[in-house]
Amino acid sequence: MSGHSKWSQIKRKKGLTDVKRGQLFSKLSKQLTVAARQGLNLDMASAAARAANMSRETIDRAIAKGIGHADGADFKPALYELYGPGGAGVLVEVLTDNTNRTLGEIRAVINRHGGTLAQTGAVQYLFDRRGIVEVAAGPDAETTQLILIELGAVDVVVDANRVIAYEIPENFATFQTNLKQRGIDVLETRLGWIPTLTIPVEVSATKQLIALMEALDDLDDVVAVETNADLG
Repeated sequence: MSGHSKWSQIKRKKGLTDVKRGQLFSKLSKQLTVAARQGLNLDMASAAARAANMSRETIDRAIAKGIGHADGADFKPALYELYGPGGAGVLVEVLTDNTNRTLGEIRAVINRHGGTLAQTGAVQYLFDRRGIVEVAAGPDAETTQLILIELGAVDVVVDANRVIAYEIPENFATFQTNLKQRGIDVLETRLGWIPTLTIPVEVSATKQLIALMEALDDLDDVVAVETNADLG
């Protein structure tokens, strides 16, 4: 899980300029719309929006688009598989109303930063789908870890002042309910792809890989980017 944890740290340290915050709100709005339309993961999408300080009005407007009370594009999820610099696997999750546009934007990023598109299934099998919960470590991170394991987490990692818990998707809703009942301070919750095993990458390739992932993450249609590289 170390590669995933390091990538999470990198994204947090970048901070949010006004432009980045606008991009984040656009992505969160899209996720709210899709969750409302599909009737799935709406609580999770709403929690993520609130954690980013999105206004109640903006959240409600995005949900209204999803349930048919407002016009909106028909966004669909897609997963793109890449080999990044150094041969690391990269997964790119998107929500898009135009796959041709999205694929073109991803290709343009690859052309600038290196990497190649992979065949369907060539990279995805290197990852497991997991529910991810980040909680405040509190004064005693070890105790927090033990509580999360007791509540059913399949893996737990300490990351600075946070503890990250992983759960299989089928049990994720129950796990989140248990956290609320125990009064755990949840900072973030989402579904994501976690590498089953991380691989070492040369320092020079690591810098290129991070630049590639950051550029992909900046694309409007991209929801998440993950790698199986050990980013150290």
